Amino acid sequence: MVDARLPAEWLGSIRIDDLSDRAFRVLAGALMWCNGQGTDGAVPARYTRYLHPDGDDPAAFEELERAGLWEHTDDGYHLVGWTSALRQSTAEEVERYRDGARRRQKEYRDRQRATTAAPLPRAIGGRATRDVTQNATREVTANVGSGSLTETMKKGAYETRDATGHVTHNADSPFCAKHPEGTSEPCGACARARTALEARQNRLTIGGWDCTVDGHKLVTDGTCAVCSFRPDRSVA
Repeated sequence: MVDARLPAEWLGSIRIDDLSDRAFRVLAGALMWCNGQGTDGAVPARYTRYLHPDGDDPAAFEELERAGLWEHTDDGYHLVGWTSALRQSTAEEVERYRDGARRRQKEYRDRQRATTAAPLPRAIGGRATRDVTQNATREVTANVGSGSLTETMKKGAYETRDATGHVTHNADSPFCAKHPEGTSEPCGACARARTALEARQNRLTIGGWDCTVDGHKLVTDGTCAVCSFRPDRSVA
């Protein structure tokens, strides 16, 4: 659909204000018809009856001629100054605009189809694809190491390691590495070993819990109360 323009400078223009209402209506009708048909201002005689609801109006036609807004031709009339005084677009300009609009619409639809056709990640092991992202995130975080820790966090991590350093990693022993046979003296490390042993012996069973996805349930010595995870103590 093509729109006809009524230039803003026509408001207060002597030439336009001097037109009768019927002549102005014929002018507006001519602008709309020519834009819709792509004639660049040409109105054949057989179509002048469409320019006013009452049909042809010879008096209005002559008035527009006297005002210099259109001129009589062998086959009807032609609006004067289609692109300059009347500020209208040529049929060629309209076609270029339409071609551009069609191209933009096609590119947009192609992008939409490409997005819709892209395969979605499949579920793994019956779990939603969020688990894949969650696993990847945990793996990256785990591999970052203490280098990304602040000094305060490093200090806390080392203190925890030192506090549990004497706890044995033998799942069957309630004693620490310093007292493999037990001791009658109070020993915090042995107490922590007993707590860890009890936790392992009473290992939690949580329906649907997967440590590789949901994380470990760690006890005092750093082992997991759900699976057989043991921390690697080889790195100081």
